[in-house]
Amino acid sequence: MNQGKGPVRVLVVEDSDEDRERLASLLAAVSGVHYTVTFATDHAQAEYELSRAAHDICLLDYQLGTRTGLEVLRSAAARRFAGPVVVLTGNASYEIDLAVMKAGAVDFLAKESLTPILLERVIRYAVQQYADQAQFTYLAEHDQITGLFNRRVVQERIAEKFAEPLGQRDPFVVIYFDLDGFKSINDSLGHSVGDKALALAAERLQTCCGLDVLLGRMGGDEFVAVADTAEVAHIDSMLGAVLERFRQPLIVGEHELSVTISIGAARYPEDGADGMALLSHADAAMYAAKRAGRDRFQWYEQTREKTENEPIELANELRVALERDELYLVYQPQFELDTGRIVGLEALSRWHHPRLGPISPTRFVALAESQGFINALTDWVLGSACRQYLAWRDYGLIDADTVLAVNVSAHLVSSAGLLASVRRLLDERGMPPACLELEFSEAAVILDDRVFDDLLAALKNLGVRVVIDDVGRGRSTLQSLTRRPVDVLKIDQNCLRGVVDNPNDQAMARAIIALGASLGMRVVAEGVENDGQRRFLADNHCGFAQGFYYAPGLATPDVTELLAGATAPMH
Repeated sequence: MNQGKGPVRVLVVEDSDEDRERLASLLAAVSGVHYTVTFATDHAQAEYELSRAAHDICLLDYQLGTRTGLEVLRSAAARRFAGPVVVLTGNASYEIDLAVMKAGAVDFLAKESLTPILLERVIRYAVQQYADQAQFTYLAEHDQITGLFNRRVVQERIAEKFAEPLGQRDPFVVIYFDLDGFKSINDSLGHSVGDKALALAAERLQTCCGLDVLLGRMGGDEFVAVADTAEVAHIDSMLGAVLERFRQPLIVGEHELSVTISIGAARYPEDGADGMALLSHADAAMYAAKRAGRDRFQWYEQTREKTENEPIELANELRVALERDELYLVYQPQFELDTGRIVGLEALSRWHHPRLGPISPTRFVALAESQGFINALTDWVLGSACRQYLAWRDYGLIDADTVLAVNVSAHLVSSAGLLASVRRLLDERGMPPACLELEFSEAAVILDDRVFDDLLAALKNLGVRVVIDDVGRGRSTLQSLTRRPVDVLKIDQNCLRGVVDNPNDQAMARAIIALGASLGMRVVAEGVENDGQRRFLADNHCGFAQGFYYAPGLATPDVTELLAGATAPMH
């Protein structure tokens, strides 16, 4: 609320002369706050005023002649309104309360209960809550190092394009960027210099691509752009400018850093029928550019024959490896910050390919998803992890409340196989349900999906704990979390990168910790890499953490040794 920074601009939507006069009197009677009030008397005036972006808050009467305030709330103007809406009614109703809150109102009040003190408090809290949520949403949608959109937003914007009817979709291009040799900067000069170099690289990309191109950071030194054009010549010219700009060194303090860039691009509809295919093909083209010598750009069609069969061949090899039990698990311990006690173990699958060496879990899990055997992979992880967990328990190496965490693919939300696997673990193997945590990506939280809700309800009925992973990477909201039976929030490691000295990272981490505390959830910070991050978490009352500062993912013998007596650093 802009108290002390000028008047609070209030839009009152009310068709009754008497009620308008009463609201004006109540606002005028508030001590210490000045309100400027604009009145709208019907549905059309309300939509016009909401679209003007000239108000801090809207007080909306539920009954507007023969129409209702619910219709206003559902209008395009209300959806674009950059402020909270409080609905007032002369006939309080639980059903109306639910309907208007679901439509986006922040509060629902009976007119007869209003006093100057109550009205001031409602306006103050509503405006402040809206501002806090707006800041949280911004931080959740943007990469904290570069200020660009993050991976989740890029993926969602691409998905939105495919939500259009097939005949109405316009051609567009997905472009994948990867900085050449960037890892050596982090390794030799540290993450502080690396982060500044990433920020400068992002500025160069944004300048060369222009504001009309959606640009986001996918993680590490990888970026993705989405250009709404089908003109190959235009893309060629734009990316030629990018290559030329990155041939000039990045200047970070006293360091002159030589960082070139490799680029790959894929077009819709020529190079893919869905968003994942386009991203994958742009990525493949980028790697082809790297293999060809780096510092260059390639279209996917130039590399298609060489790359299009690789995923299928690798997926077949993964399927065979799974059948032969050639995958293995590592476990990353979770620690209680106050005591250093191990309170959890997250099971992580690994694959060492006989020819290609270690394959990224992100890559082989995506293969299992796309080729239809993610259920089998998850079943193997659950069975293997629970078998080892029970062995540690039988040897007396873990406390009775130590949990085992297993990640679950979003592809399994509608799969009956997941519930069947969990029931089998509980019934046949004797896995304690309260000690099993299933981790779902934060993206699942924002889905208005009855199937997902039904799955969570079934898991809770079994006594299994539900975890939301990567909180802070995507766009979860307080409302989404409060209506789901969630036990644990895990702060995404990207939120921790700058918590020692970056106000945005600090605000995001504090918001998640406070959110978990207010909802009675355990909050676990993942990706803790140094003592400064640990101190920040302890000072802000985050109870639990995991990361390389404590221990990486450990092989079974190493975990066994750790469980036998080690504790986490506490000082």
